[in-house]
Amino acid sequence: MHTSDSVLLPRFVLSRAAAAGLDPARLAREAGMPGWLLEDGDARVSSDYFPRLCELLEYELDDPEVTLRATGSYRLGEFGLIDYLISTAETVGAGFGVMGPFVGAISTNFRVEPGAQTETESTFDIYTVNTEGRGRDLSVQMALASLIWRMRQTTGRPMDPVRIRLRERAPRRLDAFTEQFGTARLDFGAPVDRITFRNADFELPQITADPLLAAVLRRHAATVPPPPPRATEWPDRVAAVLAEVLDGTDALLDQVARRLYTSPRTLQRRLAESGTTWRLEVDRARKRHLEDLESGWAAEHDGHTP
Repeated sequence: MHTSDSVLLPRFVLSRAAAAGLDPARLAREAGMPGWLLEDGDARVSSDYFPRLCELLEYELDDPEVTLRATGSYRLGEFGLIDYLISTAETVGAGFGVMGPFVGAISTNFRVEPGAQTETESTFDIYTVNTEGRGRDLSVQMALASLIWRMRQTTGRPMDPVRIRLRERAPRRLDAFTEQFGTARLDFGAPVDRITFRNADFELPQITADPLLAAVLRRHAATVPPPPPRATEWPDRVAAVLAEVLDGTDALLDQVARRLYTSPRTLQRRLAESGTTWRLEVDRARKRHLEDLESGWAAEHDGHTP
């Protein structure tokens, strides 16, 4: 499933690399990113580059906190259209509501979906479509940190979320996490990346609000590709791929794992967490495949005498 980012995402990482004394052109080459892409401010690039650059920045500086600290220097407008869509809304809640339909303006690799809600709190789940491993961890860190810093800048207030749950393992140090996320409670090793806000914060007016400009920007944003639909469970994702590749021969685990941008081991673990196995999903896919063939044959011969 192909996803793309605005070139502003890799540019953001490369600008922080340059500020740290690294050669951004060399980092771009090591990430496999053609230099000419960086010259076009409106370009869409593969979603592979951004997480890879985050990994390279961390490796080159030997600093597992560099992504969070770098995002702390984020300034409103660096992410282009999505920044202006959010900041021109009248309230924090209205700005946050832009994320769902228009997040594709910055990346079709991310999804922000409403989760559990109470009278006082609202939770949102953060998903990446393709990225896995350390690149995913760093991408989510930057996405959450920039989200919070944007809200602080649009309100002029030191807004902190209530709670953040992250899929990544607990780090040795929490200094950068507490610097960026403030008083938020932090949980690691969660099944889903998740952030919870106070509902009262969504009522706050944004000092950057501009209703007329907001209307113009939303009409333009409607032309940007949305993120692809997210399969709600790993078995659903596996079933979708198996339906494409199963042709009467055995579907290889490696083949399906590659199509889902993960490793065979991780894929088997995700299926186990969902209460199923690779073999069981293949058996189910074969059964559906045979049923489809039989249904097609019956429809083709319906009403015909042999």
